[in-house]
Amino acid sequence: MNVEITGNDRDWIQVTFPYNVEILDAIKNVPGRRWVANRKIWLIPNRNSTIQLLLMELYNTGRFNIPESNIFKQKDEKESGVFDETVIIQLEKTLRFLKLRNYSPRTIKAYKNQIEWFFRRTAIEPEKVRTEDILLYLEKINRIAGCSSSYAVQCISALKSYYKIGFPYLLNPADNIPRPKKESRYPDILSREEVGRIIETTGNIKHRFLLLLVYSAGLRVSEAVNLRISDLDFERNMIHIRNGKGKKDRYVMLASKAADCLKEYQKYIIIHDWLFPGAAIGSHLSIRSAQMVFSHCCEKAQIKKQVSIHSLRHAFATHLLEDGVDLRYIQELLGHKSSKTTEIYTHVTRLDIKRISSPLDRW
Repeated sequence: MNVEITGNDRDWIQVTFPYNVEILDAIKNVPGRRWVANRKIWLIPNRNSTIQLLLMELYNTGRFNIPESNIFKQKDEKESGVFDETVIIQLEKTLRFLKLRNYSPRTIKAYKNQIEWFFRRTAIEPEKVRTEDILLYLEKINRIAGCSSSYAVQCISALKSYYKIGFPYLLNPADNIPRPKKESRYPDILSREEVGRIIETTGNIKHRFLLLLVYSAGLRVSEAVNLRISDLDFERNMIHIRNGKGKKDRYVMLASKAADCLKEYQKYIIIHDWLFPGAAIGSHLSIRSAQMVFSHCCEKAQIKKQVSIHSLRHAFATHLLEDGVDLRYIQELLGHKSSKTTEIYTHVTRLDIKRISSPLDRW
């Protein structure tokens, strides 16, 4: 599988590849990416953190390796990729345990890749690995590929689980490794006027209802496309989100305007089960299709910010905060496990700054 990443201009990097579902899933996890339909290319923001995230997502598909150098080559290249039997046995044991703990398939796959890469590149027997070996490995990975802090955190977490489950009698070499600090980057926030322009650009009632619903309740795109008509409670004006992130259910509001739009929507779309039916019988709209709908609407609305459909969720939270809604309620509506995740919106809102007049305005 070949993925071509080239410079496009000062602000964007161009990504092209043969159609592959796993690669698409990797691309769509990069914030700010855009699909250019007429050229059949993806564009991602030309920022170090975004490029590092793209590389990490591609590595996590299991189809690519971090560029090799002599420091990662085995003594015998024929043996490259062949693990000690103990590595394989304990890895399978670890993956079974993670499944029983209800870890997401994506996390399990990422941990599997990280563990395999570590032992393939270091060629150290599991029981002989020291904390220094892991630190040296992370330093070399960062020097060769410039990986982000989230990549290092994922590697540390994977090895920590591996030793905790597979070698409980050993001192866990990944236990005392400090996790790198995450970059303090905040998302671009759409204004209310921009959200309105995006939604109003489409004449397709299905696309309009999709975007309206995502913004009105702060839904993740995966939650929106997986909704069934039975999940909408019109008597209580609530939406039941089932099996959301972390496999948790929650309730969010059903806005009256969204309910009115649904009535218009049902005049044109026959709904048997899925609220947003897909092209194939019995399927729902794909996440990729929903993202493409949003990107197309942004182009028509001439939105210049680096945004994705997830930005409607960011806008929902920010606009509620600006309206004086308590952060704890916003956390509950978004389904955030930790309040620290929700606190990012206090940084992008900055109501205190908005109340201060610039000295320029006093001239």
